Amino acid sequence: MRTSLVAVFLIVCAVVPASAYGKGPTLAGTMEARKIVVDGENREIAVSADKVYPSDRLEYTLRYTNVGDAPAAGVNLVGPIPAGTEYLEKTATENRAAKARYSIDGGTSFHEAPVHYTVVNEQGVEERRVATPDMYTHIMWDIAHVLEVGKEVSVSYRVRVK
Repeated sequence: MRTSLVAVFLIVCAVVPASAYGKGPTLAGTMEARKIVVDGENREIAVSADKVYPSDRLEYTLRYTNVGDAPAAGVNLVGPIPAGTEYLEKTATENRAAKARYSIDGGTSFHEAPVHYTVVNEQGVEERRVATPDMYTHIMWDIAHVLEVGKEVSVSYRVRVK
């Protein structure tokens, strides 16, 4: 089965819109998908993701630059976990400058891992469960620092094609 996800995920979007007059912080960004393969020497190599197949691993990279005329604070970057894929645990960029949180509800709410959710069992009692990475729908990074004019921030994560 051949799946082409690149067309959907090579997107350009603004995270913080500019005002009508172009004043203030404005982020312009891209999201790129690359297929991760292992060469004969057991090294990972990122190649074109034009054609992907079940079990292929993809790495998504989000890159945003402050193209406005003022520093940007309180920046959050969101990457979707595409339908037909599942998040590969502990592959999201995670450091002091970019803290990852995860959604299991289509991006409505985000939580630190492990993500918990509540279900009502057969006896009608609520149970708290831990979401598995295949339940994740989005990842959001809270960027801890102010993004100065002209500066870039980059985060990434991996998924496996189902």
